[in-house]
Amino acid sequence: MALAQKLVPGIVGISTYVDFAYQRHMQLAAVAAAGTEGPINQLRSVTVTLDFRLLIENLRAGLRDTAEDQVADAVKSLANAGADFIVVTSGTTSTLTGRARQIVSSPFLDLAAACFKPPRPGGPVGLLATSYSAAGGQFHAAAGSAGVTLVVPSLETAQRIDQAIFGELVRGNASDQCRDVFRAAIAELARGDARSVVLGNTDLTLIADDLQTTSPVPLIDGTAAHARDAARAALSGDL
Repeated sequence: MALAQKLVPGIVGISTYVDFAYQRHMQLAAVAAAGTEGPINQLRSVTVTLDFRLLIENLRAGLRDTAEDQVADAVKSLANAGADFIVVTSGTTSTLTGRARQIVSSPFLDLAAACFKPPRPGGPVGLLATSYSAAGGQFHAAAGSAGVTLVVPSLETAQRIDQAIFGELVRGNASDQCRDVFRAAIAELARGDARSVVLGNTDLTLIADDLQTTSPVPLIDGTAAHARDAARAALSGDL
């Protein structure tokens, strides 16, 4: 017998392929939870895709309030469309929800917290994310709540990560040189005692499987973990 969906997730998306990745992982998790071999009744959700290019331009120009207004408008439209909880798909965007949380009563499903839930390897965890996400503190707070030591890249490596993400990955592209930046960063984190690495940038789901083939430690795809959490919450009603 199919499970009845109890809550509708509202997704703040950033690009077509990231939005698709969330829908795919949510649906697969829903099928697994229902114990069936096929769709349970296509998991219902509502999505707003941000103008992410504009969001980053606002941040780089120091217009944080304007960037927060973008996110707040998106979240308000999701609440008006019937979303019961909010799923912010970007680590960078997750740092800009202060204003949105003031104007809607809908709870937010935390991206960072999803990355530290079991099952995962024990020991310190490395973080691969934009400098905006790392500075936002969500991943540090989630790691602390989980009793996990967080390992972050060097400043020089963090700058190369930002260049690779905003220069290529946000456009859905990943050249060999771009991938090499992430491979080198993962290797650096592993040398720093990380026993696993969180892919805390949502766009990294595009190359997560490829990166895992050469990674010296297990990788935790933040997109997949967050989407699975959203599906479980939608079906169980438990946030």
